[in-house]
Amino acid sequence: MTFTKLSKTLSSDFKVYSIDLPGFGESSIGVPLGIEEVAELIHDFVIKLNLEAPILISHSYGGRIAICYASKYAVEKLILISSAGIKQKLRLSKRFKMRVYKVLKKCHVPIKMGSKDYQSADNVRRIMLVKAVNTDLKEELKRIVAPTLLIYGKNDTVTPLKLGYQIKENIHNSELVELEECGHFPYIERLSICSIIIMSFLLGDKSDH
Repeated sequence: MTFTKLSKTLSSDFKVYSIDLPGFGESSIGVPLGIEEVAELIHDFVIKLNLEAPILISHSYGGRIAICYASKYAVEKLILISSAGIKQKLRLSKRFKMRVYKVLKKCHVPIKMGSKDYQSADNVRRIMLVKAVNTDLKEELKRIVAPTLLIYGKNDTVTPLKLGYQIKENIHNSELVELEECGHFPYIERLSICSIIIMSFLLGDKSDH
C-alpha cells in the first residue's frame, strides 16, 4: 500500500482508515464499476463505521472518487494529491498514437499504450480507468464546499500542474501547493514536506484557538 508511511505519520493525531478501492491493492472486483458506484461504496463504509463528516485524502484516480463523494456528502476537509477530475483535450500527438494503436490492434499486432496503471491492469480495471478518464467532474467540483487542499508535483506528466489549477478554479474554498522536483507521487517522493503541508492544513484551525 503506497499510503502506508503517510498514514503512519497522520495516525499520531488522527484515526486513519486506508481503503483499497475495488480492483486495486488487495481488493478484488468482478465487474467494472463507475466512479459514482465506488463513491457510494465509500459512503457505505463511512455509515458502517458511524463516521461523521470524514476527512478524505486521495491520489490520482482516487481523487475522482473523492470529488464525487465530497460533492454529494459531508466531509470535514478534502485533500487531493495529483488528482484527476477534468477531462483533458488530447494533443495531436496523442490522437495520432491512439489511431495507430487501434489499427495495430485490429491487425493483432501486440503493442503497449497508456499509463503504467492501465498497462498493468486486468480487463475489468482497464474498463474502469477508461470510464474514469472519459468522465468530466467539473460540475461536481463546483458543488464541493469543504476546505480543500490540492498538492501537485511540478514534474508530474500524468496529472500535470495545469490540471491542478483547473481543478482549483472550480472548487471555491481551495488552495494549491506546488512541489519542486516532484512527479506523480508527492507523498512518496517528498514524504516529509508533503506530511508537513498536510498536517498544517488539517491542524491549522486548531492551532489558531
